[in-house]
Amino acid sequence: MLQFILLLQISFFANYSPQEKPQKPLAQLFNVEINTLFQEANKKFKSDAMVAELDLLCENLNGSVLLAFGNQVFYKKEVGMKRLAKQNPENAIDSETLFELASISKQFTAAAILKLNEEKKLNLSDNITKFLPSFPYTNITIKHLLTHTSGLPEYMDFPEKHFNQNEPLTNAQLESYLERNKPKILSQPGTRYKYINTNYALLALIVEKVAKISFEQYVRTEIFMPAGLERSCFATELKSKTNYTMGHLADRSERPFHFQNGVIGDKGVYATTAEIHTWMLAYLIDYKVLPKEVIALAAQPQNKLLKGEPSEFYGYGLRIEDGINGYLVYHGGLWRGFQNNMVFRPADHYIFIVLSNFRNRAMVGVNTKLLCIIDGA
Repeated sequence: MLQFILLLQISFFANYSPQEKPQKPLAQLFNVEINTLFQEANKKFKSDAMVAELDLLCENLNGSVLLAFGNQVFYKKEVGMKRLAKQNPENAIDSETLFELASISKQFTAAAILKLNEEKKLNLSDNITKFLPSFPYTNITIKHLLTHTSGLPEYMDFPEKHFNQNEPLTNAQLESYLERNKPKILSQPGTRYKYINTNYALLALIVEKVAKISFEQYVRTEIFMPAGLERSCFATELKSKTNYTMGHLADRSERPFHFQNGVIGDKGVYATTAEIHTWMLAYLIDYKVLPKEVIALAAQPQNKLLKGEPSEFYGYGLRIEDGINGYLVYHGGLWRGFQNNMVFRPADHYIFIVLSNFRNRAMVGVNTKLLCIIDGA
């Protein structure tokens, strides 16, 4: 039996070229040396398989992709155009091209709220009427907003005719609309999880009320800067930038200005894959923004006691999954032709980021394939 196993091992790594070849005949190798060679060959096999999978993604992607293990970048590539209608070298996406992060932006809003909580300038159990006195709904706390359990309606579904569609809608104007019209609440606070962008738009407004400066300024000084983000900005500041993308639908049509672009907190951060990588290292691994115990809470389900599928588990600005690929902390983002994904696995510091300005579903399923390669025998 031992000879049979040895033959299997020999046949497996015979087709590979390890970096350090054995200095004596194979028959004289000890088991530990054979295992070392086997592991080296297996590592190379997995590495090649991951590169092949990522290269295949890039054949269909219009955007930027990054795969890393902690601070070690394994793969990074930018492909395609900032505007699909302009196929020229000057329009090519590069490493400094900014993408609308869409809902990936929510973790920055959550971080701002958690920082104010750490500074005891607010409490997660506070009723939001403490900061928005005219808010027409009762018994909604900051934690309800953070965990999408407020029961509030989705502002993106409000009739557009009620707004000036030629000007960016502000968070304050959105709150005023809620005060005036009081659209029907979807459920009683704390009884049901439902992912609603209104929650994070209101959280951004609360940050402004408490910090007494703009949301953009607070996030830049208290969140971006400690994490080392230098190029990231907000949709409200985009006029001062030149190297950014426009979103496109699957039919390649470019998405023009939309008045809801002006609402931030639920979306609206523009960044690169490199800066999101920097952020994930600083926020989830090195704890440069918030203490370890706070991140532990942010990265675990806060709505587990409510009825719902595991796919609905949500922390503070982060989605949670605990399944066949292990414990994952992640978030996607869809808005006006942008389709993004970021994934973090605490067990091995696996980091996968894809930012795309073309919603052709190129990235769908790729993360699962990569994790299956990594976890395979």
